[in-house]
Amino acid sequence: MSIWLFLGVFLLAYIYHGVGITMGYHRLLSHRSYKVPKWLEYLIVSGGYLCLEGSPIFWVTTHRLHHRYSDKPGDPHSPLDGQWHAFLGWMYKPTVLISAEESRVLAPDLYRDPLYRFLHVNHSHKDGLLCLAISIVYRAAIWFLFGPVVFAAELLASICAFCAPLLVNLYCHKPELGYQTYACGDQSRNVWWVAILSFGEGWHNNHHALPQSARFGLGKGEFDFTWMSLNFLKLFGLVSDIRLPKKDKLAALEAADVS
Repeated sequence: MSIWLFLGVFLLAYIYHGVGITMGYHRLLSHRSYKVPKWLEYLIVSGGYLCLEGSPIFWVTTHRLHHRYSDKPGDPHSPLDGQWHAFLGWMYKPTVLISAEESRVLAPDLYRDPLYRFLHVNHSHKDGLLCLAISIVYRAAIWFLFGPVVFAAELLASICAFCAPLLVNLYCHKPELGYQTYACGDQSRNVWWVAILSFGEGWHNNHHALPQSARFGLGKGEFDFTWMSLNFLKLFGLVSDIRLPKKDKLAALEAADVS
């Protein structure tokens, strides 16, 4: 019984945290590719926050810098600076630290939200400590309410979900992996197994070519769990203003030489 409980909780928690990152931090906050009611936005984003993704303002600023300087000087986590750097090392390099001014310029929409300002803690290292503290309290509550099996499954799921976008940073800009469908001026790649683990984020070349699109899996067989989840929420009238590639833009990209 315990193993089935463990596996069930792990799967549900992995979806909660993984979707919190890709649907919340990435496609909603970073690219505004769709709209949901504010209560649902906070619920989705909480999945990412509670697996230690940290301040949404910091995350969004970092991601918008990545798109601005993809695989060029100024890209916070390009694998061209080394595999460890792309995976985790960039978080600890002083040269990658983002100034408060950069955050205000690159993420003014998030600064207008009082909750995100609170979680950002005046642009200091304390935002990470706050995220850690809230996550510890959350998991302590899980332990006391549901016991060690549920706690262990949820904790492992959160660690795996935390690593999923780091796999995108590490593997989806390596020219020897995956494939490029569109020419977009960088090394972004579509890597199928990363897409499976990260709920569609691994269709990274598609995303870099069309960053405002809510749908990443654009080609045949490009499974995008997050896109399916958005369509599910749309059935209940909870999602609006979904942004998709315009036909002329898509046609121009498809006609361009990717070699």
